[in-house]
Amino acid sequence: MPYQFARLAARCTAVLAAVLIPPLSHAETRLVSRGQNLQAVLNAAAPGDVIVLEAGAEFVGNFVLPVKSGSAPIVVRSTTSDRLPGEGERIHPSHAPLLARIRSPNAITALKTAPGARHWELRYLEFAGNQNGHGDIIQIGDGSKAQNTLDRVPQQLVLAHLYVHGDPRLGQKRCVALNAAYVTIRDSYIADCKGVGMDTQAIGGWNGPGPYSIENNYLEGAGESVLFGGSDPAIPNLVADGIMFRRNHVARPLAWRDPIIGTPQRAAATAQSGGSLPPGAYAYRVIAWAPVGQGSTGRSTVSAEVTAVVSAPGGAVRVAWQAVPHATEYRVYGRTAGAQAIHWTVTTTSHLDTGDAGTPGAVPTSAGTVWTVKNLFELKNARNVVIEDNIFENHWKEAQAGYAIVFTPRNSGGACTWCVVERVRMEHNVVRRVAAGINLLGYDIPSRPTHQTRDIAIRNNLFYEMGKPYGGNGWFLLAGDEPRDVVIDHNTISHAGTSLIYAYGGTSESPRQILGAQVTNNAAPHGSYGINGQSFAYGNGIIEAYFPGASVTGNYLAGGTASRYPPGNRFGGAFELEFVDAAAGDFRLRPGSQLRGTAADGGDIGADIGNLMTRVAQVQAGIGGPSGPLALPPPVAPANVRILGQ
Repeated sequence: MPYQFARLAARCTAVLAAVLIPPLSHAETRLVSRGQNLQAVLNAAAPGDVIVLEAGAEFVGNFVLPVKSGSAPIVVRSTTSDRLPGEGERIHPSHAPLLARIRSPNAITALKTAPGARHWELRYLEFAGNQNGHGDIIQIGDGSKAQNTLDRVPQQLVLAHLYVHGDPRLGQKRCVALNAAYVTIRDSYIADCKGVGMDTQAIGGWNGPGPYSIENNYLEGAGESVLFGGSDPAIPNLVADGIMFRRNHVARPLAWRDPIIGTPQRAAATAQSGGSLPPGAYAYRVIAWAPVGQGSTGRSTVSAEVTAVVSAPGGAVRVAWQAVPHATEYRVYGRTAGAQAIHWTVTTTSHLDTGDAGTPGAVPTSAGTVWTVKNLFELKNARNVVIEDNIFENHWKEAQAGYAIVFTPRNSGGACTWCVVERVRMEHNVVRRVAAGINLLGYDIPSRPTHQTRDIAIRNNLFYEMGKPYGGNGWFLLAGDEPRDVVIDHNTISHAGTSLIYAYGGTSESPRQILGAQVTNNAAPHGSYGINGQSFAYGNGIIEAYFPGASVTGNYLAGGTASRYPPGNRFGGAFELEFVDAAAGDFRLRPGSQLRGTAADGGDIGADIGNLMTRVAQVQAGIGGPSGPLALPPPVAPANVRILGQ
């Protein structure tokens, strides 16, 4: 194991050591019943205490975890934790009746840490969405300019077996804001973190040094399920350092592709007297409007067209429809068939068109408002990251091009010139039902300079059902503007894109090259262009221009042309026929496959599917313990928390 990742394994998972610290002899168990003052109990607690909240009770407020002396953790938990999943088993929404519930009464976070707080554990609790889905439900650390020195950073914190969720209808801007040091989030279920016209995350961090252990969680966000970076940190030279992301199920419901607000149904138009409409046929369509959270309002898809015939002068038409759940108003568009150009706004489920002018405006023909979807996992400022044994699924093209995994350094506000993505290892993951694979960027734009993306290893992963019907281009990898030392090795990739890899950056005279690249031992359809890019012919032309000195060998690029690639690669045969049942997602090599034992290293081409499936077998269900033990180093005073490698 490379040194930096061995060091990460030794640093991450702060809980495992923290939870083993025995309570102090004078520690108390403090029971908090329904209606009691939770904040007063938090303020009075001493290191080693266990604060037990009544199961089924709701505690409403904007609570703060205060600063305490001592190294023994203070645990906050529900009374029924003995009847709930144990360590290594994920909590589920069905457990909510057994949990105490914490909820904000307003748009302010339900629970946050005081500057410099440490040694708190939150276990077996439910956190509900904020009012109208605004802000963060939980704030671990402070993402604002107030946290501008390391001594203000909270640390040694554990979030385990939490059910954190936004409102199913109104969503939530961010479920957990993570801007601290030595934090573990594990065995939790974080869902309905979604919004319209904005970024939303299940977990998002940008102003904390790490390390972080995020393990065995279900994570459901619309904008990005998980994001590190994206806003310039207030602490100078800060990079999130040491992220262990393991055994998580990162997904979102495919139903989120559909409009949020239902289309008005059973519309009907009936002619009657009492208006000023002349004889003729009149056509109408209806749209529903409703709040969709964070102050936004959305609309439905327009209803089917309905018509009525006025047979005598002085007519009117009544349009009626079935109520749409949560709709606060409706717009009725009329009157020309197929080209309604005026509308009326009503708050009931009917409208009488008597012939008044209405408001000009053509009926919208696009689908109704949907949740803003961008990526499943994104790094914009991070180093020493392990992404291992996860399932990433259900991602489509909506607000962006559709890449599920994004490694792109960003100096978002212009002040983070040190921002970087480096030393990332992505291994033993399943990525499926996505519009496209990985977006890899070397530098942010020249007006917002960053450090160079480097040391990215993508090994032994399975990508399938990529492209149609999820929109996007179906490409496995988009790589541009000079990332370096990129290793793509032993992956199995079933995609529907014209290209497998697409490189870009610079000009034909001076391409921005990707030095130190290795593309080895992968199995994938070639598509029309295989290893492709801007300005040069696919295959050897792109490799020589953008990947000079690269090792491109041991690959199976089904349907490609051997003369266009370096020697040592395979191209013949149908991709799907090399596997037991690719159509059903079984990518084990069939007996007699040409991929057996023919990789450049003597192994099988593609991922070790048997090992991979064993590693992720229970990730979706959230059952089973961690893949291996991790140890916590001795506690570090906040003033001494440093950014490794600086």
